[in-house]
Amino acid sequence: MFQTNFYAVSRQACKLLVIGFAIFSCYLSAASPEQENRSILTLVPEYKDTVTANFNPYSKSSMPTTHEFIFEPLIIFNSLQNNKPEYRLATHYRIDKDLKGISFTLRENVSWSDGKPFTAEDVIFSFYLAQKYPELDSHGINQWINSIHLRQPNEVYFQLTKPNALIAYTLVLLPIVPKHQWEKITDPARYANAVPIGTGPYTQIEQLDENSYLQCKNPTYWQANQRHIDCLRYPRVTNNDDFIARVSKGEFDWTGSFIPDIERHYPSLSPHFNYWLPPASTISLMFNFKVPEHEVKAIFSQVWFRRAISMSVDRQLLIDIAAFGQGVPSAFASGMSQRFSRWADPVATEKYRPYMTFNPELAKEELDYLKIIDTDGDGWRELPSGKKLELTILTPKGWSDFNTTSLLLAEMLGDIGIRIRPQQTEFSEFAERLTNGDYMSAITNYPQGLTPFKYFDTAFNSLYQAPQYPRYAMHFYRNPRVDTLLAQFPTVSNARKRLAIIHELNNIIARKQVTVPLYNTVQFYQYNTQRFTGWFDKENPDASPLVWPQTPERLLHVLTLRPKS
Repeated sequence: MFQTNFYAVSRQACKLLVIGFAIFSCYLSAASPEQENRSILTLVPEYKDTVTANFNPYSKSSMPTTHEFIFEPLIIFNSLQNNKPEYRLATHYRIDKDLKGISFTLRENVSWSDGKPFTAEDVIFSFYLAQKYPELDSHGINQWINSIHLRQPNEVYFQLTKPNALIAYTLVLLPIVPKHQWEKITDPARYANAVPIGTGPYTQIEQLDENSYLQCKNPTYWQANQRHIDCLRYPRVTNNDDFIARVSKGEFDWTGSFIPDIERHYPSLSPHFNYWLPPASTISLMFNFKVPEHEVKAIFSQVWFRRAISMSVDRQLLIDIAAFGQGVPSAFASGMSQRFSRWADPVATEKYRPYMTFNPELAKEELDYLKIIDTDGDGWRELPSGKKLELTILTPKGWSDFNTTSLLLAEMLGDIGIRIRPQQTEFSEFAERLTNGDYMSAITNYPQGLTPFKYFDTAFNSLYQAPQYPRYAMHFYRNPRVDTLLAQFPTVSNARKRLAIIHELNNIIARKQVTVPLYNTVQFYQYNTQRFTGWFDKENPDASPLVWPQTPERLLHVLTLRPKS
């Protein structure tokens, strides 16, 4: 039935599938800092096919060192310290007792990198900009803001459209840009911002070519005495294979990517190579509920079809092969991370556990019941009409754990008679195709949060199925009750009521089996102590150590690092 039985081979030889992986023992300096007499930190927050002079904080295509390092936020809420506020451009915030308003007190004596003073007008303008151009509002902020007022020269007040006890966590995600620059921009969504003006510690783009760029010190940074590194260097890394070949040479200082069999292929190569893998959220298979093919759309809408797919998945094998043991099988049919087990209703967990358990025989019975059967005897199931059934799974090219997961799923689903064709595409196209609904099924991960709310909100809030938002809710499943619960959660200050809302969200998504949760992965974080000290690690967990663009705490991290003399 298969040209290559990857599934069968993988059961016998999972630890031998490090294909094309070379082990290196030599070290390559980041960018010859000795010659330049400057300390240069080389970091890889994400993969890019091309390096472009795009430092627009509103653009999905901006370079990965734009946020935090160029555009400093008002506040960073430290997720490893019980959401402790780390004040940056703001020094204080206060929420009204009725939860219908919030004020921010701004830091004084802060300048933009061009020397102009940072003022409350910049904050007000940035939020008005997002209101004027909704495509800039990637965090759904506009739905909450009724009006913005200047109360004092350094105090901005937001009147809300409805009560929200958690509004501070959302508002601080919007980039604050200089009014004197951006008020002249006619198309802010497409503006490249090649010469950025920011308040962050690294705003000067000194060198940029097709292979890398150098981002150096802001000459007017308000906390310059806490900054000990001169420049950040981003080298173009196109995919996981490219990354693995180069990280083993010691080229990078701070990274966050998947390394197969990491103990063998990273720390064993040098005493300077270290890693920490904090628990992360779920990797899931999601279906496109508005796929154009009418009959495929009809079977996707059947909860028992989605359950059959779920029961055909050997989750532990996915972890053993695709994630090289770095993860645990998903326990919750809703996809909620095991990090939040205390938020789960144990009755619901047990009720839906059978559909999260490897049971291919029961999966076949459910497909038979749905009339998705092999009508021509070729070993593959057809649609109820008798038409050929072939599904695709879309993954980003170069994401080796996702790609291998897709190959394994093709074999597992093949064992129950469903033909699967894995598809890989560049990440930018992957995100665009999910946004446009141009796919059948895809594998995705989800952002982290202090509570399960962020997962449920980003993954299932129909508000986020518009083009300006990230890919996570682009399955296009809609449930009015889910939307209502998600809207209620931020307005509730009572802990028991919040728990009840999460219980109901968990139950609805699990009962509907909206996605097929596969496994809980880990947060990838690697660091090289050859050139710098002060790294966050398991023994020094001051804040999230991740270098990823969606981790505001990375600003706190870079300010703790110091070059070795």
